[in-house]
Amino acid sequence: MSLIINCHHHMPIADEPIGIDATDIFPHELTLKVFSYLSLANLGKSCLVSKKWHLLASDHILWKYAIYKELAFGDDKWRQFLGKDVIKDEKHREDFVSLPVNEIIKDYRRFKSIFPEKNVKDGLMLIRLPKTLNGQLTLKSLGELAKRYFPNTKTGYGYLNIHMDKLGDKSINQSCWVLMTQDALPGSKGVNNTKQNEIMADPTETLIGFELPGTLEATTCILAQYFGFKIRLFSNKPRTYIHCKDIVKGFQVIHEDKQVFTIGGYQVAVGNFHENGLCIDIFDALKNEVIGIAALKSYAIKGAILP
Repeated sequence: MSLIINCHHHMPIADEPIGIDATDIFPHELTLKVFSYLSLANLGKSCLVSKKWHLLASDHILWKYAIYKELAFGDDKWRQFLGKDVIKDEKHREDFVSLPVNEIIKDYRRFKSIFPEKNVKDGLMLIRLPKTLNGQLTLKSLGELAKRYFPNTKTGYGYLNIHMDKLGDKSINQSCWVLMTQDALPGSKGVNNTKQNEIMADPTETLIGFELPGTLEATTCILAQYFGFKIRLFSNKPRTYIHCKDIVKGFQVIHEDKQVFTIGGYQVAVGNFHENGLCIDIFDALKNEVIGIAALKSYAIKGAILP
């Protein structure tokens, strides 16, 4: 993945390849077709063969193909793991066409510059949120898909707070790509919301243009990794939640002496992914040793999340 970051930087490039250069024999279109089958690593290495190969391997569309194949969880993977009819009414290859590869590469580079010890491929997940996933993308429809993997649950989740009814039918009005960190940001666990907001707002500690994920966005990304690769992010080993930007307000609780109290705003958190599924719960603003924050960037037009 570091090759993506470095390919367009100053690197030693051979003046001329040794022997016959096949790119001098084949038509340009055929050469690009051959290069389109290269992995990200080999595409990066091709940049070093010669100046001509560097020019060829730097082609925007080649990197788009490679990122889509190796890093992106697009419509093709949703269909591969959940069935060809899980997404409907999307134009053919709409997800590939809409992939903002130049912006994504910049964000990968930014991530690597801030967290040089992390592998970008393992640190970020690039996920397509299809509007029509399982009919319409909602927490409830995701839960129905999750029941295939967790059949002993009523909702498809390991725990779903009863107040999630306020968010259960919330959807998006357009399909979009999002990029999300696969772990809580350093220093974000065990501190209160004010400190977490400071971490998110500081460009030296996090990523420019990123923010707290919505509950639906975070849940979709986390479950995509499990549906496809059986990876339980933000799991129970160790127990980890991440705060989402959604606030549940104005619900009532009955005290043991039968008095009714109206509770203010509680922030939604997602995580504690155990053998029975992903958990979605609500917590107050006080510091909690198991709750951190993740960062997400949406490449959708503003206003995509419906109220």
